[in-house]
Amino acid sequence: MGDKSHSIFYVLFGTLLYVSVVLLNPMIMQFTIDHIASNNQITSRFARVFSETFNGIDWIRGNLWIIAVLVVALSFISGLALYIRNKAAGSLAEHTVQNLRNDLYNHIQKLPFEYHVTVKTGDLIQRATSDIEQISNFINNQIRELMYAILMIFVAMFILFNINAELAKLSMLVFPVIFVFAIIFFKKMQDRFRESDEAEAAMSSVFQESLDGVRVVKAFNRELYEIERFDKRNREYRDKTEHMIKLMGVYWGTSDFLCFLQILIVLISSLFMVRNGTLSLGNAVVFISYVSMVIWPLRNVGRILADMGKLSIAIERLQEVLNADIENLEIGETPQLKGNIEFKNVSFKYPDAQNEVLTDISFTVDVGETVAIMGPTGSGKSSLVLLLTKLYNIDQGDILFDGVSIKNIAKKSLREQIGIVLQEPFLFSKTIGDNIKIAAQDFSYSDVENAARMASVHDVITEFDQGYETIVGEKGVTLSGGQKQRVAIARTLLLNQKIVVFDDSLSALDAKTDLKIRQALEKREHEASTLIITHRVNTAMHADKIIVIDQGKIVQVGSHDSLLNEDGIYQRIASIQTQGRSE
Repeated sequence: MGDKSHSIFYVLFGTLLYVSVVLLNPMIMQFTIDHIASNNQITSRFARVFSETFNGIDWIRGNLWIIAVLVVALSFISGLALYIRNKAAGSLAEHTVQNLRNDLYNHIQKLPFEYHVTVKTGDLIQRATSDIEQISNFINNQIRELMYAILMIFVAMFILFNINAELAKLSMLVFPVIFVFAIIFFKKMQDRFRESDEAEAAMSSVFQESLDGVRVVKAFNRELYEIERFDKRNREYRDKTEHMIKLMGVYWGTSDFLCFLQILIVLISSLFMVRNGTLSLGNAVVFISYVSMVIWPLRNVGRILADMGKLSIAIERLQEVLNADIENLEIGETPQLKGNIEFKNVSFKYPDAQNEVLTDISFTVDVGETVAIMGPTGSGKSSLVLLLTKLYNIDQGDILFDGVSIKNIAKKSLREQIGIVLQEPFLFSKTIGDNIKIAAQDFSYSDVENAARMASVHDVITEFDQGYETIVGEKGVTLSGGQKQRVAIARTLLLNQKIVVFDDSLSALDAKTDLKIRQALEKREHEASTLIITHRVNTAMHADKIIVIDQGKIVQVGSHDSLLNEDGIYQRIASIQTQGRSE
């Protein structure tokens, strides 16, 4: 039953078998009342076939145990049918949801960086859990109930019309009312489902964001503020869901009244017909039993339609993610980069920004050269890194690698050959060793250790009881900021790439450690072109070239000594930092 088509077949087969067995019980009861107890003349085809199967009514009357055996046997078969149906429906739901969740996760992983910047993580988590769970519930429960309702209604009404057409019509009196009411209710509920779903997503986002920023919350005594913020979102979710539940209560209460009214109509009508002799007592039992069996599944169609409202909202929210364009990592050239980089009249602004963050940027980095980029906060330094790895596309100008335009290079190839140490290092809840070799699992322990030595973190790691097998905790929370930064540096250096970028990632280190790392870089087997984005003069001063950016434009270029003698931003920064160290 692993295959979807097989599962659907088993759901249908189990449902049909269950409906058949359930409908047989009242027919056996009718036969017993009308022909065994009352000795009425056989008029129905079922009674005739049943009698002939067991050697006539006289034989059955003398062996009443056969009726009891049949009832027990039918109960066993109905249980088997439910097992087949439920197992098949569960298997279909779980396999469908597994594939859907994998597809969604794969799609999210392939979405461009700028998409992730604009969405909330909590909302994506809610779509991957609650919304997909809604689909699972529908497949597992509502589909089989819908099959059951349709089969039960058509088969039961076919039998009832063959017994007494006039009473069968009365049995359907409120059917259209219930069905129309369900459809109207379904349309009214769609907006309520959406509001509840979005409120849950907003609550999940607050919860996730608060946990991510637990250090900040604790450091600034913001626990009460976060509690109030979550309580507000939680109350909004409660109010919207409560309103939805009240509307559901109106539907259930009204539909229950209509269902009991239909049963009462059939009960009174059948009693009058029995008294008038136009309907046998056994057939009256069949009518009352069948109407009770049919009316509740029909009423449940309204709930199924309501759940379809939830389903449609869940599917729509998932499609919003799945319809987002993924970035093509493979298209383009795959040159082996040597380390020559040229920014040529590059201008760039973020999609939601009014002004350019970078304007007419031009500079070169030769093979093996170390270039430091400095500037005030918000001057556009980190934006250069985003463009360098095609996390964003440049608006004007070009970036050339060994003379090849960045526009023609495949993103995967480019990112594999550029090592980046981010300003805010992210470590996974794994061992320190696994975090260092996360980008390439085939590296040996000695390779990992060498990279850690270059990042000046090996001695720190060996001080832990478990060494490289130490679990760092979620987001590396068990390590200090400087330790996390050095582990992230080791992770990048392990790949031994021709281009390495430090995006303000040396700022968390002391001057001595900073110096050790830069000296280790110079001793590598091959010269790497290195870009160091920093705001510290101590880090920039040993670079071959220093580029100063202010308000998105290059305002100074030169060596440490030349810039110290030049009136400008670099001289002022150096003066302030030197004075600070002296004091």
